[in-house]
Amino acid sequence: MLLVVFLTVGACLLTGCSHDDEPAVTEHRPVFSYTVTRDYETGWHIVRLSTENNRAPGKNLSVRIVPEGGSTLFSFTAGEHELVYAPAAINTLLDRMTGIPVMYPTPNRVRNQTYRFNNVTYRMTFPGDDKPTRLHGIARDDTTWRFGEPEIKPGAVVMKTWYRLDETNPRFPAFPFRNSLTLEYTLMENCLKIIYTVENLDDKPLGFGIGFHPFWKVIGTPDDVRIQVDIPSHMVAVDKLPTGHLEPVQGTQFDLREPVPLSRLKLDDVYFGASPESTVRFMYDAAGLEIRQTATSDFTHVVVYTPGGDFFCIENQTCSTDAHNLYDRGFRPESGLQIVEPGSRASGSVTYTVIWNERELTRAAR
Repeated sequence: MLLVVFLTVGACLLTGCSHDDEPAVTEHRPVFSYTVTRDYETGWHIVRLSTENNRAPGKNLSVRIVPEGGSTLFSFTAGEHELVYAPAAINTLLDRMTGIPVMYPTPNRVRNQTYRFNNVTYRMTFPGDDKPTRLHGIARDDTTWRFGEPEIKPGAVVMKTWYRLDETNPRFPAFPFRNSLTLEYTLMENCLKIIYTVENLDDKPLGFGIGFHPFWKVIGTPDDVRIQVDIPSHMVAVDKLPTGHLEPVQGTQFDLREPVPLSRLKLDDVYFGASPESTVRFMYDAAGLEIRQTATSDFTHVVVYTPGGDFFCIENQTCSTDAHNLYDRGFRPESGLQIVEPGSRASGSVTYTVIWNERELTRAAR
């Protein structure tokens, strides 16, 4: 059950908030707003960022994020459509991945829960961890995330969350490198941009990976959803762990360079060679929507997961599954492991752009 208590709210037109001595804005421009509430059962904050298009309500966008729930974005709506597979209740976020979780600092799997970096072997465990296999890092289900008050800026509404790993964090033994991760969520008229910044607070190099794991909801039937991932290679894997070797997708079941219906796919694979120019998108034919995923040059990997059922995943990652171990074995470009020297930072972003079929919008408005 989701019960919320009102805390704060803000709203502003695209050009910024008006003052009492300024004339009222009458143009049809998006209105950006936010609310901060609390979930009754967990006490966690729920931050909602919204854009309202008065001229075309079908183009309204809204996202909801739970900072203390691993900074998980658990709702993403476009018009009347919920785009992500949402949790049954907020208190289930830590137990079952839904929405768009953050994978840090080891996206996906780590071989035998053990990784090597700079000739040192580490065990991906920490006191009190009851998960037999730790998937997707240690940040996605940590409640120590913090956040700042959202801000309304010209053309956007923005919120930041942050996460710190050091000796004060009980999970530090699993990844004993002092560092911080900041996420900036920026909702604009037709897209959501997530910017990450990792800072190395230690006196030794930091090797990390980050990824975003959207559980996209199936709208209509699997035949009504088409996926395109125009990337030339995929990573050969054994037991879902990449070997480091690459294989061209042409002529194989992994070839998504042209749109393919979701109903024809059964994948859980890593694609390599993504760039900011790569076409990574999917189409909701039943809803007249297209979602495009673009990322900065550090996001060289994309994982496609199509298990069947109510969702599918297209995951932008800066690195491969088992990245530290691949890097240690000499597959450095293929691993994608990001190296940050002491006192330095690394930053990048993923953007989810919503494109509407105008004919479908017109029909829905009637």
